Amino acid sequence: MASRSAVPKIRIAGLERAARFAGESFAYEELSGFERRHDTETVQLRRLWWAAAIVALAGLAIIALR
Repeated sequence: MASRSAVPKIRIAGLERAARFAGESFAYEELSGFERRHDTETVQLRRLWWAAAIVALAGLAIIALR
């Protein structure tokens, strides 16, 4: 009896290959704005982490002062 686990692996490998080819074809089209967008995302993510840290510290202070 054939193993059923081989079938999903083949499908996943095909999907990975298709995604890689699609990524390679689209990667060359938008290189001009990538650096700026990456920097903006980094700054926004850093601000989000700082906001989360401030909220966490405020929560701990409220709990400690009770």
